[in-house]
Amino acid sequence: MAKEGQTFEQWLHGAKVRPERLSDEQRAVLHATFEFLQRSKGDYSTARIASHFLLHCGVGLQLAQVARLVGISPRSAFRHQKLSAKQVGQQIHYHFSGRPYGKLLPRHAGSIAEFLFTHPQATRDDLLDFIGRTWEFRVSKVALWEFLKKYGLDRISLEEVRQAASREEEERVQAQVMDAIPAGAGALVPMVPDKLFLARPSTPGPFSCGPKRSPGSTRPAIASATTTVRCNGAS
Repeated sequence: MAKEGQTFEQWLHGAKVRPERLSDEQRAVLHATFEFLQRSKGDYSTARIASHFLLHCGVGLQLAQVARLVGISPRSAFRHQKLSAKQVGQQIHYHFSGRPYGKLLPRHAGSIAEFLFTHPQATRDDLLDFIGRTWEFRVSKVALWEFLKKYGLDRISLEEVRQAASREEEERVQAQVMDAIPAGAGALVPMVPDKLFLARPSTPGPFSCGPKRSPGSTRPAIASATTTVRCNGAS
C-alpha cells in the first residue's frame, strides 16, 4: 500500500515486486497507480478502484502482488477479480451509505455451520460480525435469516440436529457396551449334575436296646418290619 512520503521504489519493494524485472510498460502502469494512490492517501474507494484496475488491465502481475500493492488481503483480491466495474462502484456506494451489501453464497454455508456448532450461544449479531471478519462484507439480517433457513442452519433446525446426534451417540455407546460383554455372559447358569454332590445320608432306623435273645429265638410277630440296629448297651 502506498504511504505518504514513500518513494516508488520503496512501494515496489514493500509489495515484493522486483523493479529490475518490470518491463517499461509495467513500470509506467505501476508508476501511474502509485501516483493515484499517493494523491488520494489510499482511502477505501481509491484502493478498490486501483485493485480492480490492476487486476483487469493486463499488466501481468500476480494476484498476491496486486493485493500487497493496494493494501488488501489476497482473499479480497481474489473476490474483487470476479466483480465487474459496476459492481465495484455499487460496493463503494454501499460502503459509504451504510447500507448492507454483499451476498451469501452456497460456499459460505460450511464455514457458517462450523461457527454455529462451535459457538452454540452466538447471537445473530455475533454471526454477522463473523461474516464481516471472514469475507469482508456485510449482509442484512433478513438475508441472513433466509440463508440460514435455506440450508437448515436456523436455530430450530440446529437443535433438531443436535438432538439427533445425541441419540445416535447414546445408541453407539450402548452398542459398544454390549459388544464388550463376553459371549454368553448374560445367559442362564447351567444346572450342576447331581453326581458332583455327596450322597445324602439315609434316615436311621429305630434302635433296639433290649436284652439279647438266643440264636434260636424267633422275632415277635408284632416286631417292626424295619431293620433294627444293635446297641452296645449292657448285656
